[in-house]
Amino acid sequence: MMLRLVPVIELGYADEGVEIPERGPYWEYPADWDNFNNESYKRAGFKDAFTPFDAGSSLYEIEKISDDNLKKIVLDHTEELRNGEYDRDQASPLFGGYILEIDSEGHFYPQCCGNLGDIQFWRNISNGKDSFYEGHPAPIVKFENDDIVFDLSVREFDEAFTPLPDKRTFRFKKEDLKEAINACELILERFAQRIQTINKCNNLNIERIEDLLVWENINYQ
Repeated sequence: MMLRLVPVIELGYADEGVEIPERGPYWEYPADWDNFNNESYKRAGFKDAFTPFDAGSSLYEIEKISDDNLKKIVLDHTEELRNGEYDRDQASPLFGGYILEIDSEGHFYPQCCGNLGDIQFWRNISNGKDSFYEGHPAPIVKFENDDIVFDLSVREFDEAFTPLPDKRTFRFKKEDLKEAINACELILERFAQRIQTINKCNNLNIERIEDLLVWENINYQ
């Protein structure tokens, strides 16, 4: 079994005057949603094209985001903080989170309100520790000896997981997850360095910006 924990960010620029597709969800009509997203990003001022993790989605691998696009993402995400509209402890890491792949198949995706600070959730469960999950809906996580078991079952009127999972329950080894986290954290470190460079070159003067946007989530403390 091969595990990969893929750090992604979610972009939301749906207020650029582009007509929202009539058909959904995105995984059933990916071309409609790719066209919508691409035109929205273009109108928002992004210079380079984005390649979604899955066709139609608004999740993007952090390593595949261009420097120009990342600069705009950082500037937009921190604008209200820099303008003094809220304090640092009210800010959040970049939205998105982590896709859990097992044997190259996506089994769990970031849910609503997830962010990069959710790396702590994955660290916690890799150590057999019960953990809060920032996004919603949240998986039911159980521990059976050396295995971690995910249950994505929902009741009839509960909020659904997106995209709809092919497998509602699945399991994987704690040690395999720890290895996936180690590889993921190397990617995050490189990403954090890019954000530090943006902070310095654009005189944003945000203290420990890499912690703010990547590593920290006060809800896990």
